[in-house]
Amino acid sequence: MLKKIVCMLLIIAVLIGVFLVYSFFVEPNMLSVTNVNLFFENLPEEKNGLKIAQISDLHYNKDAPIYEKTLKKLREINPDLIVITGDFIGSKKNTKSVEYCKRIAELGIPVYAIMGNWDHNLLELSDFEKKLEDAGIHLLVNSNKEIFKNFFFAGTDDSFTGYADLAETFSGIPQGAFAILLTHSPDIIYDAAKCKPALVLCGHTHGGQVKIPFTKKALYVPSIYGSRFLEGLFKVNGVYMYVNRGIGNSHLRMRFMSVPEITAFTLRKK
Repeated sequence: MLKKIVCMLLIIAVLIGVFLVYSFFVEPNMLSVTNVNLFFENLPEEKNGLKIAQISDLHYNKDAPIYEKTLKKLREINPDLIVITGDFIGSKKNTKSVEYCKRIAELGIPVYAIMGNWDHNLLELSDFEKKLEDAGIHLLVNSNKEIFKNFFFAGTDDSFTGYADLAETFSGIPQGAFAILLTHSPDIIYDAAKCKPALVLCGHTHGGQVKIPFTKKALYVPSIYGSRFLEGLFKVNGVYMYVNRGIGNSHLRMRFMSVPEITAFTLRKK
């Protein structure tokens, strides 16, 4: 009986060890590319087939291999546009994400970005935003920009920390124009849908970061909706929203059943 108990305890210890090694050292440095084709009636005809790559939640840590993999994969995807949906940093002392973002900009692809809750909580944002702009990142802070004729990017400030202003964000966009909203947290979706963007791109949840096996839930999701908008594509009140799992990690540098993600969107004319 004692031998059986010891054997069982050893098996449990080995399984826990495997879980910890995988969660801390393997999965956080895996990278998946999710290809999404979306069809829109109001997409400008000349932009049929436009490709946009989304990354999110960098929580930059220069020692992690995932960031070099991300750069390499962005080169391979070779999108027309890149968007970064917030949370550049992972700690107050680590603002090296500016140097990394400069390398993304040096790919020669226009990069548009918005701020996240970690950026607000841990940084002097005016200085950080200037450094990002100087690095070649186009920031949208409760503002919008006409990227092509009748094709807009609108970007909120972070809604999770209460800085988003949707009225200001969409101000000046003509009715019927094609608009993609960049925002950090999916919690804003019901208000955002009233502004009628064609697509909302966000992150923040990390796909749960550590999921509970055999369920569609995670140990912790920083959302008022729990796991409802955990990851992937949704359609809310007629508006598409994609929740990206992000590249980095917050709090614990681990992932389980939530592989880091680049999303490659191809926009099609319906």
